[in-house]
Amino acid sequence: MGGQAHHRLSSRSGDYLMPVMSIKFAGRGDDTLWPDLDRTTVIHTKDAISLGVLDGGMTSGSPSVALRIDLPDGRTVIAETSAKLFVGHGRLIAGRYPNLLD
Repeated sequence: MGGQAHHRLSSRSGDYLMPVMSIKFAGRGDDTLWPDLDRTTVIHTKDAISLGVLDGGMTSGSPSVALRIDLPDGRTVIAETSAKLFVGHGRLIAGRYPNLLD
C-alpha cells in the first residue's frame, strides 16, 4: 500500500485525518502478501524496528504509534498511525494465532 491514504474522521473537536493501516494474512513469503511489489525496489532489512507511543499524537488528542525503521543506506522511515488502530490490528493477529504468546 503506497501513497498518502487517510480516512477523514469527525470528532467533537472537528475533522481530522487518520492514516490508513491494513493487515493481511497469508502463507509464507512476501509474494503472497504484496504481489504488486517490484522486488527490485524493495529494501528488506532485518535490523531493529523501534516503536514509539506519543501521548496526544493524533489531532484529536488520542495517542499515536510511530514505527521507526533505519534503512541500510542510512535513511530512516517513520510511519505513524493511531494507537487505537495499531492495537486493533494486534488483536486481529492474536485472534488468528491464539497461542502466539504461550
